[in-house]
Amino acid sequence: MDWKKVKAEYITDESSSYRGLSKKYKIPLGTLTKRAKKENWVELKKQHGDRTVAKTVVVFEEKQVSKMKRIQDITDKLLDKLEDAVEELDLQLFKTVHKVKEIEYNNYERPDKPTKEIIHEEEKFSEMRTIVDRKGLQLVAAALKDIKEIQMLKSELDKKEQEARIAKLQKEALAEEKSDNEIKVTIECGLDEYSK
Repeated sequence: MDWKKVKAEYITDESSSYRGLSKKYKIPLGTLTKRAKKENWVELKKQHGDRTVAKTVVVFEEKQVSKMKRIQDITDKLLDKLEDAVEELDLQLFKTVHKVKEIEYNNYERPDKPTKEIIHEEEKFSEMRTIVDRKGLQLVAAALKDIKEIQMLKSELDKKEQEARIAKLQKEALAEEKSDNEIKVTIECGLDEYSK
């Protein structure tokens, strides 16, 4: 019998049981149970499960940290743009276009008809301070509020971790409370002497 294989299956397969392994490997249930108790399979299965959960939590935490970092980077960029927008809330941008038309007359047969026409267009932008754009101000304020909410978000993992810590503390407090309330009486003399 390959006991290492049976033991490994019990420890690593969450759904495995003594009875199921007994049937699968045609081992008497009593023999399997004795061996499992002797080698402490139940505790080993629990430890394996705890390690698996811990590894899963670490991977999930790393993904959450990466995700939160990306969100933070994006909100920082957005905040920079909002700072620029606040500086420009009282600026109006004006565009002026200056057009110059050049006409050439090189036609000897018809001197009154143009032979070439060129239009030069020059655009100039200028800024002018005016009253603050109230609608723009409302949009900037709403965006800032959204950024604040995003940065205050806690991940599901943070919430679960906090709940797990609280549950552990409550369990420890209950265990302490129970041990404080226990009274142990030891009678060292025989029953005959005690009943006198």
